[in-house]
Amino acid sequence: MMFIFEKEWCHKLFDTLMPSHASMPGIAGLSLEKFWRDFEQSAPPLMKLGLRLAIWYLTLRPFFSLRYLRIFTHLSTSAKEQFLVKSNESYFYFERQLVTTLKAVACMAYFDNPEIRLSVE
Repeated sequence: MMFIFEKEWCHKLFDTLMPSHASMPGIAGLSLEKFWRDFEQSAPPLMKLGLRLAIWYLTLRPFFSLRYLRIFTHLSTSAKEQFLVKSNESYFYFERQLVTTLKAVACMAYFDNPEIRLSVE
């Protein structure tokens, strides 16, 4: 089970990955409570561990970079986007895979919403 602050960190990461656009709402405007209940009940333990690791790593990693020196939640919108792009293009497979894990779960959360599913059908 994830702590509340972990979910808040995760929502900030999700919002950076899936912001709102003219044609589609962003993930920040959706209620994810049902998704989190289902995820915590149904997701395999390794996936839960991978998501938690991705959240912690990607939230705290900017603090240890001379470019940012802040945790992810305190970066500007452009710095958040830049950080995730750089992490996704990282030389290190581990870091790229954490971003991929986060993207996969963000898509599951986004398309878990019935209104979103209807709008793309």
